[in-house]
Amino acid sequence: MSTIIYTIQTGDTIYSIAKIYGSTVNAIIDVNNITNPDFIFPGSIILIPVDEEDIESPPGSIIYTVQPGDTLYIISLLFGVSIQSILELNNIMDPSLIYPGMKIVMPKDAVNPFQPVEPGLIKYTVLPGDTIYEIAKRFGTTIQSILKANPGMEPSELIPGREITITIPENAVAIYKGNPSKKMVALTFDATYGDNQTNTLLQILRENNIKATFFLTGIWLINYPHLVRAIAAEGHEIGNHSYTHPHIPQLPLPQVINQIMRTDALIKNISGLSPYLFRPPYGEYNQAALNTLASLGYISIMWTIDSLDWKNPGVDKIISRIVENIEPGAIVLMHQSAPQTAEALPEIIANLKEKGYSFGTVTQVMDI
Repeated sequence: MSTIIYTIQTGDTIYSIAKIYGSTVNAIIDVNNITNPDFIFPGSIILIPVDEEDIESPPGSIIYTVQPGDTLYIISLLFGVSIQSILELNNIMDPSLIYPGMKIVMPKDAVNPFQPVEPGLIKYTVLPGDTIYEIAKRFGTTIQSILKANPGMEPSELIPGREITITIPENAVAIYKGNPSKKMVALTFDATYGDNQTNTLLQILRENNIKATFFLTGIWLINYPHLVRAIAAEGHEIGNHSYTHPHIPQLPLPQVINQIMRTDALIKNISGLSPYLFRPPYGEYNQAALNTLASLGYISIMWTIDSLDWKNPGVDKIISRIVENIEPGAIVLMHQSAPQTAEALPEIIANLKEKGYSFGTVTQVMDI
C-alpha cells in the first residue's frame, strides 16, 4: 500500500478525500489517529493510504503533494533524498517546472517527515550524569511516567547517548529560566536570515570551550545547510524556531503544526540531531500553541535576558545588559545575524567567568 501526503483544502471532508483518492474513511482515520473526523481543518497535513492498483507508482511509495513555495531542493531536504533521484523516478525533465498540487513519488529511501507522532512524547538522548529524577524534574514530568514509557529500563542504569522516551504534561508551560540553584548560563542564538556572524561565533565558543543552543528556522536551514552541519559538528544544541518565522498566535493550529514538522524534518536530515526545544518567533505564543507543541514532543523555550542585540545598541550596551542582569540559570537571547554580537561575545564570556558562572546548553542549564 502506498501513502499520499495531502494538505487539506477548504471544503474537504474525510469522505470526499477518501472518494477522490480511492481510499476509505476508516483507513484515513486510523493512519492519522483522527479522533473526530468532523473536525479537520484547511492547512492540516494528513496521510492517505491507497492501493497501488489505483495509482501509477511502485509498491509502498510515499507520494508528496507539492505545496506553495516548494522547490525540488526543499523537497529533497525534507525527505532526505537527492534531487537527482526524484528527477529520475518521476521523469521530470525540468526541475523548475513543479507546481502546487503536483504529485511527486519519493524514492524508496525517503523518510516521511509528516508521519503522525504519539502526542506528548519527547525522544531524549541521555546526558552524562543524568538520573531519572533529574530528567523528570527537568521536563516537568514524573519518574513513574518515564519508566512506563520505557518498558524494561532500569532507573539505575542510564547510559549516556541512549535515546529514551519522556512524557510531558498536556497543559504545557513556556520555560524562561533554567535551574536557579546552579551558577550556570545558557547562551542561545536565533538564526532566521543571513549567515552573518555564524563562523565567528562558532570560533569564539570553541576557543572558550562553550556549548550553546542555536534555534534555527526552516528558511535558514534551507539556505545554510553547511553551517547547520558545522553547528552540530561542534557539539552545540539545535532547536526549532519555526519554518518561516511567523507570528504563531495568528496562525491556525494546523499551520503551526506544518511549520514545526517541516523544520523538524530539515533539522534531522541536515544535522542528524532530533530537536525537542522550540523558541517561538518574536517570543509570541498562546496556551493552544504551547499545548500543540507539547503534543508534537516540543518544550517551548523563552529567555531570561534579551540582549537586544537585534537593535544594534552598541557593543558596550549589549555587554552591560547581559552582565548586569545575569542570574543563576539564566537563558540569554542573542542573534547570529546581529553585527555587534560577535564583537561583544568574548567580553560577555570573560565577565561572566569572572563572576563565577559556567556555561551550558539550554538542556544542561535546565538540569536539576
